[in-house]
Amino acid sequence: MVRISDSRRQESPVAEMQYSRREIVTLMRRTGYTELADEAERVLPDPIDSDQLEAFAQSHGVTRDDIISEMGGSP
Repeated sequence: MVRISDSRRQESPVAEMQYSRREIVTLMRRTGYTELADEAERVLPDPIDSDQLEAFAQSHGVTRDDIISEMGGSP
């Protein structure tokens, strides 16, 4: 995968994570974000990559740490 940073191309040793829309919707429902899950089911692509997922969640005021907290973990 190639990431563009500072107008230069650099190889990234990290592969972009992809998730199924169903996985994400199930997780959102389980953690109490039912309205967000409903919208995710309608608008997210399948599969969805981590950057797209983060942008979607942030546009709704939800962070990765919020989800982790709702799952009983600590960020």
